[in-house]
Amino acid sequence: MGRVPGASAENQAVLYTAHYDHLGIDPGMKGDNIYNGAADNGTGCGILLEIARAYAQSTVRPPHAVYFASVTAEEQGLLGSEYLGLHPPVPTAQMALDLNYDMLLPIGIPRSASLGNADRIDFWPTIQRVAKAFDLALLPDPNPRAGHAYRSDHFSLARTGIPALSIGQGNLFEGHDEAWGKQQSEDYVKHHYHQPSDEYRADWDFRGNAKMAQFGFVLGWLASEQPKSIEWLPGDEFEAARKSRPAQ
Repeated sequence: MGRVPGASAENQAVLYTAHYDHLGIDPGMKGDNIYNGAADNGTGCGILLEIARAYAQSTVRPPHAVYFASVTAEEQGLLGSEYLGLHPPVPTAQMALDLNYDMLLPIGIPRSASLGNADRIDFWPTIQRVAKAFDLALLPDPNPRAGHAYRSDHFSLARTGIPALSIGQGNLFEGHDEAWGKQQSEDYVKHHYHQPSDEYRADWDFRGNAKMAQFGFVLGWLASEQPKSIEWLPGDEFEAARKSRPAQ
């Protein structure tokens, strides 16, 4: 974990997360049998480090403290983030928002984003405004039956009551239609997801990862500026955990 101190007390701390684990090696495979996890989730870890660098080098301190956590064992059932959720760096009542990054394919500049859980918190209007400024159309989960809202590390924080979401790109990229983006995603899932072939490629285009990092930086800063606690919308399944959070 890392921490950038804020200008005020830590009652609106922001957390950024990404998982750094993968699946080790395939002992029965000949040749290169390393599960590199370059896209899943080397991309998220790179974004986490760059956002941390930007906060740390800012000449203006963020309004409140900002935390950065690289968690392990996501691939084994969110174990690292589960531990983090049960042992947060500050009480959950003082945690404004968790912004999680999990696999952003470096294939160009996105013009759409898919933000799991974002429309379930009262920070949603701010997210919409920032997305518009970044020329990002906010799209619903293209495959809700896959359960992505419960399969990445933000879920471990959400279940403790902390407003949490994952920042992902959609299928629309500059210079292409949505069908192209969908095809790129499907090809990755079919041929590289959780395979040794998920490794760095020289033709990857990281401009989109930079854009999504900047997007998350702005969201985190604005979350830290909120005059009151960010909350789950009334009736949401995580609302009760937020209301029962310990103050100390």
